[in-house]
Amino acid sequence: MQEWIVSQDERGQRLDKYLRRRLPQAPSSFIYRMLRKKNITMNSHKASGSETVNTGDRVALFLSDETIGKFSGESQGTEVRNDTAEYEKAYRELRPLMGKDPVLYEDRHVVLVRKPAGVLSQKAQPGDVSVNEWLVGYLLQRKKDPVSADSLSFYTPSVCSRLDRNTGGILLCAASLQGSRELTALLRDRRMGKFYRAVVLGKTGPEGVIEGYLTKDGNNRSRMGTKASEGAKWSRTLYRTLQSGPHCSLVELKLETGRTHQLRAHLSGIGHPIIGDPKYGDMEANRAAHRLARFQGQLLWCTRVEFPQAGEDGGAPELNGLYGKRFVCAPPDFYESIVRR
Repeated sequence: MQEWIVSQDERGQRLDKYLRRRLPQAPSSFIYRMLRKKNITMNSHKASGSETVNTGDRVALFLSDETIGKFSGESQGTEVRNDTAEYEKAYRELRPLMGKDPVLYEDRHVVLVRKPAGVLSQKAQPGDVSVNEWLVGYLLQRKKDPVSADSLSFYTPSVCSRLDRNTGGILLCAASLQGSRELTALLRDRRMGKFYRAVVLGKTGPEGVIEGYLTKDGNNRSRMGTKASEGAKWSRTLYRTLQSGPHCSLVELKLETGRTHQLRAHLSGIGHPIIGDPKYGDMEANRAAHRLARFQGQLLWCTRVEFPQAGEDGGAPELNGLYGKRFVCAPPDFYESIVRR
């Protein structure tokens, strides 16, 4: 028999999810069968798995130490070490690409990172190296709570808002489960302001709104339409022009919704594709821009995030260091020089 006491970082999740994190090798059918038989209880009472766990709750497992060790992965220490080695390797490999001081903000729950263009936010293929693995390697090498080799079996820090490989700028990451929950809620409820800058083809108006329904085709390309259809998702972007040149403009964009390739598809849809965009852009304009400056990907950069005020309820304690704050990450200097030239 073993007993676990729910920590502050573990609170707020369903009991069945808590058990799956604690026993990652156990089939869901096994967990629910043990709950029905009262071989797993919470606070000395029978539980269904749908209960919400809170700090200090006691989860008892009336199972052999061998069974708990098998399903928790404790008997697979080599696998845990290999996983840690993968993160450490990713940290070393991406360190030169991430540049000097890539961490813009950090506390025990949230990390804001400057991602360069050309680096994946998350793996696209099993052999890829991305910021997701770099983040864990970075947190492990600090040797500070709450991230350690042991804690990874419960929660693995991860990116919460993905940027396309060839889009750079501010990346939101969660170092703890609670941080992930609260950041995800802000993004889902659209309570966080996310702003981008882009160099686009042609002269844009002073400001405007781009909205419509986005659908994806078989080539993972989003297309904008004015009418609702099956699979289409409503999307909305605000923009204002910061600088105009002979052939292109520098614009600031605010995401009102967050759809796949939304900014790239929206700007292409109104006849102002992003310079350098290989999927939605103008190939002749892209070649001309590459002759002026060597860069990778489309000229799109997440430059600013704005966190809301805490509100009357005081907000989530995990975000106390972020409420009411804004974080800025300027794009490379050649964005403006390409517009001028």
